[in-house]
Amino acid sequence: MIELVVALSVAGVTAWLFRRRVKQRADSAAQGDVIKIPCLLRHPSVEGRWLRERLVTGPSGSAWEPRTKAGAAVSLPEGLRQVGVRSPSWREALKINGGSRIVECSSPEGPLLVAVMPNELDYVLTALNNS
Repeated sequence: MIELVVALSVAGVTAWLFRRRVKQRADSAAQGDVIKIPCLLRHPSVEGRWLRERLVTGPSGSAWEPRTKAGAAVSLPEGLRQVGVRSPSWREALKINGGSRIVECSSPEGPLLVAVMPNELDYVLTALNNS
C-alpha cells in the first residue's frame, strides 16, 4: 500500500513539473523570448535513427542544437520545406512517444522527419515555415 502511495506521489510531481515547463515555454514564446523546443529528428544521412535535438527559435530566427554526438555531425539541409503533419505509425511509436506528432519535410537530400509533442507543434511549424 505504501508503494502505491509513493508511486502516485512521484507520478503527480512528475506531471506537475512537465506542465510547469510547458507553461514556462509558452509564456516565453508569448513575450518573444528565445525558446528551446525538444524534438526528435530523423535525418536522411542517418538512416533509421531518431536523433535528440532542440529547436532554438526566437525573434532573430531558428537554429538546431544537437543533444547527442551523432546529432552534432548533422545539420539541416538548405531548402527544407514542410510537407505534412501526421501521427506516428505503430512501428514508429515503439521508438518515439506515441502521442507525439511527426512533421514531414522534404529537402534536396531526402525526406526529413521531426517528432514533437502536440502542445509544441505550433512553435515548430512556425519556425520551419519562417526558415
